[in-house]
Amino acid sequence: MKLKTTKKEVREGYYRILSIGYCDAQYLLSEEKPFGYSKGVYGWVCDYYDIDGVCISTGYSPLSDKNMRYNYDLVKEYEKKAKESERKDRPAMIRELVKKLNID
Repeated sequence: MKLKTTKKEVREGYYRILSIGYCDAQYLLSEEKPFGYSKGVYGWVCDYYDIDGVCISTGYSPLSDKNMRYNYDLVKEYEKKAKESERKDRPAMIRELVKKLNID
């Protein structure tokens, strides 16, 4: 079950936040369950996933961390691999991607 939360609460609860656009990681995150979501004036804006202590925010208006930029090409590469892989491989792939993006 996803809980409604605010971007401020998530920002205060996580040191590292990865902001990924809507559908940019749909295959990678297909086996994960979001812990929360945020709404705006016009409805849903993003979901939040906790992957090894890192928050992944994905949606139309994902929460972003100004200090943490993600490598779009790397996300695109992993998304392509996840699309072609078996479902059981995806959780390991998202954790590997988070480790690579979290090196900075």
